[in-house]
Amino acid sequence: MGSKYREECESNIYHVTFRGVAKQIVFETDDDRRFFGKRMRQYLDELDLQLYAWCFMSNHVHQVIRGDIREIGRYMKKLLVSYAHCFNDRHDRVGHLSQNRFDSVPIKSDEQLMAVVRYVHRNPESIPGQSYETYQWSSYREYLGNPFISETEFVWSLFNGREDFVKFHKDWVPDDQPAFSRRNPPDDLVAAKFACELLGIASAISIASLPKSERDTQLATLKKTGLTVSQLARITGVGRNIIQRAK
Repeated sequence: MGSKYREECESNIYHVTFRGVAKQIVFETDDDRRFFGKRMRQYLDELDLQLYAWCFMSNHVHQVIRGDIREIGRYMKKLLVSYAHCFNDRHDRVGHLSQNRFDSVPIKSDEQLMAVVRYVHRNPESIPGQSYETYQWSSYREYLGNPFISETEFVWSLFNGREDFVKFHKDWVPDDQPAFSRRNPPDDLVAAKFACELLGIASAISIASLPKSERDTQLATLKKTGLTVSQLARITGVGRNIIQRAK
């Protein structure tokens, strides 16, 4: 089987994700997370890549990386092979740890970069009772404290200081305040643009090709904004039944 085609962009910035095979957990302990973070830092330095944001969830990882997509491919291969060996040794398992190689979405504008950084940082809200502001395993606290892995200066330059950065994260559409009224829905072009800005993706139609768990998470997020199932089906190309079940 040939290598997966990866879209390139002039910015050289990509939202990179990898998931555990069959949705299995990829971090059993904090020591696992620390080892993964150390390897990230090591290989980022070796390949001269810049990491703008990251988040470790139980069965997947988000990274926003700047660099040539081929170098990012080398980085991810080294990182995932090294981590899988460590994880398997520690937890007495064998076989692949990650689902496929990794996914990458090109970031084509400053607005999209801001949105995807916020999306990555607020991922922990899917954990019951967890706040993104206090979550230990993301770069959000690096931005408000001392950067350890992330290079924060470029993203900081897109905001008017700390207060603006914090407000931008807080102002993401609350679950109990839909952005749109079902009585007065936006047209499809406005809805598609809104979806891209909210989720930090290049196009609404790209949601259909995401791994199932990430696809359903993004669809559930969009449903909470007041966009109808019918409109989401039109702008994403995902079937109505799938959208209705997404949560």
